[in-house]
Amino acid sequence: MNNKTKELITAVLVFIAAILLALNTTRYFGRIDMTETKEFTITNTTKDYIKTIPEQVNITYFISDKVRAIAPAAGQIEDLLFEYAANSRGHVSTTSLDPSKTVNEAYAKKMGITAQQVEIYDRNELVYSTVFSGILIQYLDKTVAIPFILDPSNLEYEVSSKIQKLVENQTTRIGLLSGSNLNTLDYYYSYLNETLKKDGEVIEVNRGEPIDPEITVLYVLGNTDFTEGDMLYIDDYIMGGGKAVFALDGVFVDMANNLKATKLEDNPALEMMKKWGITINNNMVLDKYCKKITMKGSLPMNYPMWLSINSKFVNRENPITAGFASLDMMWASSIDIEPVQGLNYQELFTSTNESWILNDYLTGNPYEAFTTQHLVPESKGSHPLAYAVTGQFPSAYTDKVSKDTKIIVVGDSDFLSNLIEYTESPANLMFAENLLQWLDNDRFMNIKTRSVRDIRLSKITDLSSKVKAIFAVYLVNIFIIPAAIIIYGIVRYIRRKRKDA
Repeated sequence: MNNKTKELITAVLVFIAAILLALNTTRYFGRIDMTETKEFTITNTTKDYIKTIPEQVNITYFISDKVRAIAPAAGQIEDLLFEYAANSRGHVSTTSLDPSKTVNEAYAKKMGITAQQVEIYDRNELVYSTVFSGILIQYLDKTVAIPFILDPSNLEYEVSSKIQKLVENQTTRIGLLSGSNLNTLDYYYSYLNETLKKDGEVIEVNRGEPIDPEITVLYVLGNTDFTEGDMLYIDDYIMGGGKAVFALDGVFVDMANNLKATKLEDNPALEMMKKWGITINNNMVLDKYCKKITMKGSLPMNYPMWLSINSKFVNRENPITAGFASLDMMWASSIDIEPVQGLNYQELFTSTNESWILNDYLTGNPYEAFTTQHLVPESKGSHPLAYAVTGQFPSAYTDKVSKDTKIIVVGDSDFLSNLIEYTESPANLMFAENLLQWLDNDRFMNIKTRSVRDIRLSKITDLSSKVKAIFAVYLVNIFIIPAAIIIYGIVRYIRRKRKDA
């Protein structure tokens, strides 16, 4: 056999091997994810689950070619969805198609995939184009859609949790109950309402009415106007094994009356908490690590009544806060625990060591805020602000004892309100979802926040730390980098001169 024949045979074999490799990429798939948290690679939790699905799940990514041209995230989404098929042992199939090029555009819209208008430069001319970037998940005769997505950072959780609900025929029903006549769901908690709609069916619960035991998780938002009759219905819900988030105030701050602060003493909701060993104190926690507030006619100023929870003061052992990014509290009260038999208490987060408590001299006035720390030096230190409580709860009103269940208690009703727009606290809504997933026993919540980090310089509220950070940025960018370039140029110039000599 001559060399020419050998080369021809080798080329044919390489070509065949390449074809076979391409055909097997759906079974044998690999790539390198260089992100710190591996956010573009599905986790073992997902891999193990999708291998156990009884019937095949079909994932269709409706993606316009125009989006691929302007958004690199589209390729990342396709890659992540392809990993589902590659790691599922045939239990998941993934398809990508452009609806505008097929007869599937009307079908996509019917299935809940929405189109959006985007600005695109075509031949140096700005035009508006209608594009798709949505995901349809089908299992047997059931479907669920992600209408439009261009951020892949939390995609694995979105897809995996939706697959689980389809396969296991789960329906999450979320109850929202406002304990205030003024702070209605439409007016004061609309962002929370819209956020939770992505996770299930949201139901408004009215005070003075029985609570449907089919509600998966109940959010109790505020407590200024609760009566004992209202609390009886909530107590009945918990006795039936209901799960709840209690966002309650020990102090009411009237935003319509110059931020006047009033203790909520003898409040039925707070009294019910005490029966479970949980005391939300009638005080206000202030912290040097805080947000800013802008008063009329003044520049933004630090406002220690609006706390920025520091990542050093959260419980990394609980899944709710294990992937902590950031969280802000508004006029929070501290929580004390006196354990009740049958219940387990787990602290979720506290204020920092630079915080203090106002018990008697209560004020919401930002001009008086920092002077108050000298009035109560003995209270300086970290103070608990939220707890997760599990076990069998004794009724606050009868001799009943609940089934095994769990609740979350937070000493603040405003951190889930529309104030988050003013305080720039979008991570609070993600925290609200974490509470839902933990209470709902969601197996995928450990991957929910793995890609979330708060890297803003503005997040550093301690003045000395902020000065050091800013100085480091200036030092690197203004001095070290230019100096390195100059030294490199000088060294290269000297070497060239020596070479020429």
